[in-house]
Amino acid sequence: MATTRRARAEWRGPFSSGNGDISLDSSHIGPFRVAAAVGAEGPPGCTSPMELLAAAYASCVCGTIAYMLEKAGHHPDELETAAEVDMQPGEGVTGIRAVVSGVVPGVSPDDFAAIVTRAKDGCPVGRALTGTKVTLAVELH
Repeated sequence: MATTRRARAEWRGPFSSGNGDISLDSSHIGPFRVAAAVGAEGPPGCTSPMELLAAAYASCVCGTIAYMLEKAGHHPDELETAAEVDMQPGEGVTGIRAVVSGVVPGVSPDDFAAIVTRAKDGCPVGRALTGTKVTLAVELH
């Protein structure tokens, strides 16, 4: 069965000095202040489309790893994915870097790395980002 999730954005003012709000309508969370996608730093208390993309990718990879580990008979004590999204004005998203770390009793470092690599390429957000260079580091503790 297909799943549909909804979010909404509103923008006020010109691109260079405006801001807006986003609401995660499906989960009834928000609104959150959002600034433009460009610029090294946004105003304090504001998120950005790039930060939201990093969060979407990190959470999707983490959930997919947990799913794959469970299917393989492993139960992680802890998983963490930290993601960074790079963007160049005029080019768009130029890359994503992610570091995945985990505490997974009974799994070898090689098996964990293989599962993480499959999750990187197979999670729904990762598939939507086909064509974007994604680099990955894996740490098993």
